[in-house]
Amino acid sequence: MDSPPVASAAARADAAQLFGSFHLGEFELALPIGALQEVVTFPTAITRIPLAPPHLLGLFNLRGMLIPIAHLGRFLGLDDAGDRREARLAIVAAGDARLAVLFDRTGEMLRLPAHQVVPFRHGSESLGLIESAFHLDHGERILQVLSADALARLPGLPQVLNPDLAAQARAQRAAQGRRHQAVSFRAGGRHMALPMAEIHEIIRVPALEHSVLADGRCLGRLHLRGNPVPVVDFARFLGLAAPADAANPGAPDDSGADDPRRVIVLRREDSYLGLLVDEVDSIVAFLDAQLLPMPAIPGQAGVFAGCISGRADGADDLVLVDAPVLHADPFLAHLAKGHHDLYRNGDDEAAAARAARQSTRETWVTFQLDRLMGLRIEQLCEVIDEDPALMRPPGAPAYVRGVLNLRRQLITVVDLRTLYGMAPANDAVAGSGKILVVEREGEKIGLVVDAVQNIVSIERADKLRIPSMVAHRLDAELQRDLHEVVDLPDQTTVMLLDAAPLMQRLAGARLH
Repeated sequence: MDSPPVASAAARADAAQLFGSFHLGEFELALPIGALQEVVTFPTAITRIPLAPPHLLGLFNLRGMLIPIAHLGRFLGLDDAGDRREARLAIVAAGDARLAVLFDRTGEMLRLPAHQVVPFRHGSESLGLIESAFHLDHGERILQVLSADALARLPGLPQVLNPDLAAQARAQRAAQGRRHQAVSFRAGGRHMALPMAEIHEIIRVPALEHSVLADGRCLGRLHLRGNPVPVVDFARFLGLAAPADAANPGAPDDSGADDPRRVIVLRREDSYLGLLVDEVDSIVAFLDAQLLPMPAIPGQAGVFAGCISGRADGADDLVLVDAPVLHADPFLAHLAKGHHDLYRNGDDEAAAARAARQSTRETWVTFQLDRLMGLRIEQLCEVIDEDPALMRPPGAPAYVRGVLNLRRQLITVVDLRTLYGMAPANDAVAGSGKILVVEREGEKIGLVVDAVQNIVSIERADKLRIPSMVAHRLDAELQRDLHEVVDLPDQTTVMLLDAAPLMQRLAGARLH
């Protein structure tokens, strides 16, 4: 289907990147959608490989192709829950290589402006597993983006070369038609799917705002980067569920458990629709031959484009929803246009002001020492837990905590408290801090801090130079790296650390 013409401003806004998020232990990670072939359930049959490293679970057959399964949690040293009921395998494509990465469960599908994704720079000897990062919910959520190429280079991972099976699989796909991708979900107890190309974004359920157009099916509205999105209970729209809780129908589950519900956001030109579903399951791949025509269903004519049958993982058939028909439905079209007309115009001026300020904003990671400090996110490679069992070379300066083996690269770990003449950390903090890994010209150094607090965006114009009278009272080492401060909206003052002169001094010193 051809995309409708859009204004140049809208085209610039659409210069975005699309990611799928996954949960792995306590971490929320992301993969570019372009590198995701599909997401499948954990297979029942796995071929083990003798003498394989612990993070290589084995091989499984996916439509005639042998795919290695990488247990990323084991590679990163995370605890293995062992429960595979909600586990998913993300089939990652890196050039001609294919591999399956094991995650605890799926998360969301996020569309982000390109400027919001901060790339990381790695040295030539680094695996570079994390290629970028972004933050959501005003910095409350930080997602690290995995590199598909780095995943394919995990140590001990076999490069499966089976040209006969690959040729057979390609011939079979050619005979069965074009390959498509869809996102499967559950609504009203039914398993359904929407074509990937029709989905703008998939997000967690926020607290919904009141809408004058709300009724038994429209629960309210949310704002997606300034765009009003009416949220429809999709099961109720299809006549599959009883009325939602009228008191607060769109409220997230506050019981402490992760709310599995998601809002699937559809977009047509500058109008949006949000479909509230019970749970998003996987990304599935299917061929033209697998899409069977749907018989006519009274009251739902045309809503379903067909049924996806014969799935490789043996799961239930999926009913494929026809997104263009949803956009054309009189009730949904009225909701989309009504919310655009009622709620969009009031936000245009504020959105324009935010866009004008965007180019002057900087992203900083805040951390705690004796005071709250910040480091530009571009200067940061990664954040890891403090390791008390470091090897300390004899004759090293007092501020060198030790040497750490970080994925087969030795890095020097520096205690910033000692370097900057601060008092040692108290017993409650000692041993539980974080290491900020920074890099300069291929050499990495770890900086020990008490705790990492947040990711914040600040205006360049809001930064203030530290007065010379105040600067002279700081430790001599700290004076070299600390020149600016900023006051955050909550009245917290952050001292902004420049890692460049620090890295230059440390790189020139004999650390180990």
